[in-house]
Amino acid sequence: MPAEFSLTGAAVPTRLEALLQQGRDYALAHPESSGSGGWWNQSPATRPPNKTPAGMENARQAAVLMLFCAPTADDDEAHLLLTERSPGLKKHPGQISFPGGAQEKFDRDPTAAALREAQEEVGLDPARVRVLGSLPPAPVPISSFMVTPVIGMAGHTGVLRPQSGEVERVLTVKLEALIRPENRRMTVLRRAGTVFSAPAFLVDGTLIWGFTGILVDRVINRLGWEEPWDAGRSVDPGDYLPGL
Repeated sequence: MPAEFSLTGAAVPTRLEALLQQGRDYALAHPESSGSGGWWNQSPATRPPNKTPAGMENARQAAVLMLFCAPTADDDEAHLLLTERSPGLKKHPGQISFPGGAQEKFDRDPTAAALREAQEEVGLDPARVRVLGSLPPAPVPISSFMVTPVIGMAGHTGVLRPQSGEVERVLTVKLEALIRPENRRMTVLRRAGTVFSAPAFLVDGTLIWGFTGILVDRVINRLGWEEPWDAGRSVDPGDYLPGL
């Protein structure tokens, strides 16, 4: 295993701290753009976008936990904790996502919301998580949410299982697998004559796409771990989610 992906080594926490500093620097330089999702634009993170998403003025606040962890006690390789949403949900059924959800009035801040949701969804003990900080919020215009990704690290997560009807399956995906060029794709979704394209990941038959795929793509890029990949390799998400 490359040393840079070891959870007990220096590279992962050092790069994550640098990533968080990028977010803080952007928020200081471009507070309005940062608050409306500009940091997640494809242009360099030091430059605000030409426009921000429309219709997000009254967006609800939400948070997700982006946890770099090990699935077993004898594993030291960084994985990302993800979930597969239940197929019976009205919104985004069967899709891969980070643990998380809406920030409620009783949540102290986005970190509290992300940890609470992770415990409710997969049984993750918050005491196992070393929270490093939060990135600027990312917009989800289709559902009018501004989502704050909370960055955390953990050694062994303990045994995780779906705890609610929202989650079908718990996944821990190797960070190295997400970086490999052969696992990179572009999803192409056609709706009402419009084509939507976005970066995605196809790992062991599991398609990580949509909002989650965009977050992973941007984070890997800004961590400095992205390798050249063929954006011409496309996939239809409907092939993995019948009825989409």
